[in-house]
Amino acid sequence: MNPRRVAARVLLAGTFLLAAAMPALAAPSADSLSIAQQRANLALEDLTVWNGPTTGPEAATGKTIAFVASDLKNGGVKGALNGVEEAAEAIGWKLQVFDTASNDEDRKKALLDIAAAHFDGVIFAGFDATPYAPWIDNVAAAGMTVIGWHAAYEPGIVPGTQLFTNVASSAREVALAAASYAVVKSGGAGGFVIFTDSRFSVAQAKTDDMATIVKNCPGCQLLSIEDVRLDRTAEDMPARLENLDRQFGDRWTVNLGINDLYFDAMAALPDARADLVNISAGDGSTSAFLRVGTGLGQTATVAEPLNLQGWQLIDELNRAFHNERPSGYVPRPRLFTSGNLAGAVGEDFFFDPPNGYRQAYRRIWGK
Repeated sequence: MNPRRVAARVLLAGTFLLAAAMPALAAPSADSLSIAQQRANLALEDLTVWNGPTTGPEAATGKTIAFVASDLKNGGVKGALNGVEEAAEAIGWKLQVFDTASNDEDRKKALLDIAAAHFDGVIFAGFDATPYAPWIDNVAAAGMTVIGWHAAYEPGIVPGTQLFTNVASSAREVALAAASYAVVKSGGAGGFVIFTDSRFSVAQAKTDDMATIVKNCPGCQLLSIEDVRLDRTAEDMPARLENLDRQFGDRWTVNLGINDLYFDAMAALPDARADLVNISAGDGSTSAFLRVGTGLGQTATVAEPLNLQGWQLIDELNRAFHNERPSGYVPRPRLFTSGNLAGAVGEDFFFDPPNGYRQAYRRIWGK
């Protein structure tokens, strides 16, 4: 496959609004490119001001927490765990990690072990909570508090479950930022492919929103939605990419992924199309930042403040232990391109907003 070039290059700068304030998903019109430009501009603001909770209960003592990871190869799950580890040490709690590695048998064993061990709290990281509602009911009846990370499409309460709350940025906000920037990069005339994993409600919801943005662009064409399991990207992406190139050729210009893992797999292929615009709606992995920074293999990523979310998970558990309500805080994501990495992403290629969240939570906990 021969490299091809995409001529349009757009450098964006601006401020970011919350998802509720973002332009709505409108019907296709001549203004769609302008609306996409607005959304993309808004997605680049530096997040330096703490707008999370400033009050809450002091630290509960002597708690032991289980962290159940869907797969620690996933940069988002690993990033959230890093924050949980920091925060657990700061508040003085013990933590045990269960990595189920996208394996059903490992997941069942972890859940059985947790139920038998009687932890004080359980963090359900990277799983849809609804299919596990009976299990959550059982451990809740045994006195365990269960909290989710990316356990549903949107943050907050998850109907039909006894999950205390779901910690995440707005999936819609992430999807709109990624797809809008992709439309702008295409000059409003691209051939789009979306990579997703339909096993997860968050992924499917992101896909639906991104597809709507593409369809709202009169000069854009949604060529295909490719359903590729996140834990099989290395094995399955080569054949998918070869088939897409054979089917669409030069018409195929832009890729959107619900996760950076798809572009990890693409970067490993020596004959991958070098001209393709690759943009991810999550999670701002280290490898993604390396690609975005060098301009090789990925154009942009929308990063959630994963370490911050780990601290929030511990704070929400602490509120539950004191029979208080969830904080209601929704951390904002940020769109990263090669033009705005400096000062926001450190030498370790990790997005950690300089908004003082660690100090804020320590003050709440009396630590």
